[in-house]
Amino acid sequence: MAHLLMIESFIGGNAVLLPKLLKQLGHTYTFITRSKGIFKSSFHSNEHVVIQHADEIIEANTNDASVVLDTILGKKFDGVITTCDYYIETVVEVAKELSIPCPFPKAVKNVRYKQKLRQTLDAAGISNPQYGLAYNWDEVLLVAKNIGYPVVLKPVDLSSSAYVRLIRSEEDLRDAYHQLNAFPINWRDQERDCTYLLEKYMEGNEVSVEAVTFNGETTIIGITQKSLMGAPYFIEDAHMFPANISHDMKLKISGYVVKALQAAGYDYGVSHTEVKLTDAGPRIVEINPRVAGDYIAEIIKLVCNVDILRAFVDLSIGIEPSITKKETGISSACVRFLTPHRGGKIVNIVGVDTLASDSHIDSFKVEDCIGKTVGDPIDNAGRIGWIITKDTEGYNAMNYAYEAMEHIKLTFE
Repeated sequence: MAHLLMIESFIGGNAVLLPKLLKQLGHTYTFITRSKGIFKSSFHSNEHVVIQHADEIIEANTNDASVVLDTILGKKFDGVITTCDYYIETVVEVAKELSIPCPFPKAVKNVRYKQKLRQTLDAAGISNPQYGLAYNWDEVLLVAKNIGYPVVLKPVDLSSSAYVRLIRSEEDLRDAYHQLNAFPINWRDQERDCTYLLEKYMEGNEVSVEAVTFNGETTIIGITQKSLMGAPYFIEDAHMFPANISHDMKLKISGYVVKALQAAGYDYGVSHTEVKLTDAGPRIVEINPRVAGDYIAEIIKLVCNVDILRAFVDLSIGIEPSITKKETGISSACVRFLTPHRGGKIVNIVGVDTLASDSHIDSFKVEDCIGKTVGDPIDNAGRIGWIITKDTEGYNAMNYAYEAMEHIKLTFE
């Protein structure tokens, strides 16, 4: 079995699933992090699973690849991995220096930075929304006026929909600009690329395309349906696999995404590509060079028995993943999140006891949040729970998830 170097980790979703999977597969890992304190929860005192399952834990400045390399000098690894977007480039650099595999393409910057993806798609003649780049308030205002409201203002280097905002007026724009301008260092104490990306708002439903690419050959696993909340923010509320769309549309979306991946030099790795279905056809929102988060890997496994997180592990040690679909008896599965609609101190929560007896629910988790204060919902980080539902007869899993979550009520101080 393999011994991996894991450089940092996110906190939830795949960051919880991956350490358990590595142990199940018989793999081990050394975990290197700036601080174990990053992984302490405000909801409970339990040690995070990424800490629990590590063979060795090293604390070092992971924001400097040269420090990482010096720290692990003399140690042997079979691959390098991370679940945290902010360390993907470090993983690629360390893997190159050590001549070992990692589950990301060498050209990962083409998709990690949103402006580079837009420029790459332009160069390949692949349809983009109208967009522009800016570096200060005057330029932001000028680009927005040239595009015409509504626009979407985006940071080019953050994740989890952080600071992504729908802008309908100059007042909205000024507020969003100042919020983002006041955030020059990200949550991992890394200096940000403070380029502002403005895009024409794309009307239409949103889906994501889950794919695995091995040595330049891309296999589309399927298409996931998405539900958003929290306008003017883009908070992901629920995901259902597979998306309830026509076969012809699936083929159109899949072909479009494969071309985009090829244009970006995406020749190795798992990818999660978000796509808007506009009247003019599919348009890329962004390409994420990793396994889909938000427990999408779990709902895919429920429906077709393909484990994309295991594919991610296999790629990290240079093995061609097995991605053969099998019938499971489940036609659709959905994950929906419990995201408070406001900030404040939670003094009571009711309805959680109804979830265990719901035959449509596969699994769920609700944090012990009574007495805890939560912030206003502005991105995906505000969640305090989730449920996964399933349907054996069609595309009703998302309906079941919404019905189940209706029973849960929060009371604020």
